[in-house]
Amino acid sequence: MYQVGIKNKFRASHFLIGDFAEETLPHEHEYLVEWICSTNVLDENGFSVDIAVLEEELQRLIDDIQGKRLNDLEFFKDRQVSVENLAHFVCTALVDALNRRSFSLRSIQEFQVKIWESETAWAAYLQT
Repeated sequence: MYQVGIKNKFRASHFLIGDFAEETLPHEHEYLVEWICSTNVLDENGFSVDIAVLEEELQRLIDDIQGKRLNDLEFFKDRQVSVENLAHFVCTALVDALNRRSFSLRSIQEFQVKIWESETAWAAYLQT
């Protein structure tokens, strides 16, 4: 299986709901997003996925959420703003963006988004 990935950063704030001490207060992270696409085939040029398209869609999403309070996004209306749910949100948004572009997803077996909220802590969401 082939994998192609890109990464980018954004800053956003959030707070947790429940008994999580200081995490219940609004605070900011600089998140690192990794987006990985897995395929079993290459095209006639020897490529699996158009990296430029991935970069463009990730940047578009980052522009939309940069500096925002994640709790205010509709996706998190009834969800905890955990890094796991953030990875789910980002992955879903990126796959939806590719679908809106009529980007051929036939060759892509898996999408994975990994979100780093610090240099040592991350969570991922895998969509098959």
